[in-house]
Amino acid sequence: MNNRYGILLLIAVCVTAYGCAKSEHVEDKTWKDNFDSGFSAMQSRDYATAETSYRDALDSAKAFPKGDLRLAKTYDALGEAYIAENKIEDAKRAYTNGYNEYKSLWKAKGGGVDNRDYALGLASDALHLANIACDALRLDEAEHLFDEALSVEESALGSDDLKGQILEGKSKLYRLTGRNAEAEKIKQQIAELKALPSVDDTGNMTWKELNVAGTEAFQAGNLAKAEKIFTAGIARAKKPVQIAESMRGLARIYDQQKEFVKAIAKLEEARRVLRADEHRLELADNLNLTGFCYFRAKDYANAEKMFLDSIKVLNLKQHNDAERGKTAYEGLTQAYGEEGKDAEAEKYAQEKVALTLQLYGKEDGRYAEDLLAVATLQAKQKKIEEATKGYLAVIALEESNPSPRCMLAALDSYAKLLRETNKPALADTIELKAKNLRAEFE
Repeated sequence: MNNRYGILLLIAVCVTAYGCAKSEHVEDKTWKDNFDSGFSAMQSRDYATAETSYRDALDSAKAFPKGDLRLAKTYDALGEAYIAENKIEDAKRAYTNGYNEYKSLWKAKGGGVDNRDYALGLASDALHLANIACDALRLDEAEHLFDEALSVEESALGSDDLKGQILEGKSKLYRLTGRNAEAEKIKQQIAELKALPSVDDTGNMTWKELNVAGTEAFQAGNLAKAEKIFTAGIARAKKPVQIAESMRGLARIYDQQKEFVKAIAKLEEARRVLRADEHRLELADNLNLTGFCYFRAKDYANAEKMFLDSIKVLNLKQHNDAERGKTAYEGLTQAYGEEGKDAEAEKYAQEKVALTLQLYGKEDGRYAEDLLAVATLQAKQKKIEEATKGYLAVIALEESNPSPRCMLAALDSYAKLLRETNKPALADTIELKAKNLRAEFE
């Protein structure tokens, strides 16, 4: 009897599963037929039929499992039909529903193709809602949505077209709110975006041309295009140093997006193709950038290790090596400073001063700037005599400079040190000098 019951139960489960699978298949086909019908009607500008078809598709999409992207896509398509029919409030509801679907799926720090699709869907719907709010003169709401759209789009490395539309919307908003100078800056960004080569045009470019185009895209803030171009550069590269340079370009993108783990992994990959005996400058560049990625991730111990490794591969008597050594010493100064290890920070700041002197001499403004950093660290450690000498040296160097870079900072810091050491009369004199200098340059 128990065996017979078990067999009947198994048959019932199988029939139920078959029925569910058959039902899901029917629902899939119904959704696809209606969605395709709506798309065809939109192409033919039969917007009423498109709306009806998309609404029917929506009924099917609502039955799909939670997280199925077809629901959000159907809301988007329905919103487009409503816009074409000038049913603005209906469009707003449809886009809001799509926006909420994407937002529930998207993970701000997530990776993968699916998460990128969610981000781009979210950015697109935020843009639609921003445009609707802007047209209705709900300008605060519009600005918030434009900013969100741009932020999400850039995090996902979206298309030039989407970024251009968002920037156009922001430019319009700025003009409506009287911020014409900001609108002009946006207009310039749009022009730069259009001036960059299309990724589709890079097929016949040499590695060098790709590297230049990727760098220009990165500097223009077009991270999506820069990533694609640097990736193409890796495939086009013929030498290890070229592969590493393109990988470093990708790492700079990830670093800017605060994806430090990805940036460091890409730099490690680049380092493996370089040889210390042949590529010491490139290796130092790689190590310095890795150090700053660790620094921004607040992993100071690893940051310090990278900067020290960079110095080890360099011949600091050579000009190009010394330039990279300055970068490494600056990184060490910052990392130890963040850890509160002022003595170590001062040590490497002094090393940087020595290289600056070697490269440019005392007359260069960078020497005074580096000397000021050392004096400031000495003051923090209560090395009063040394700090005083440092501040006075900076002031003397900057006296002959018609546009002093560090004079005001040195005067302010020196006056503060004088007050802390109970020398108010001299502090008053220095503060007056700073006041007069500010008036002169203002």
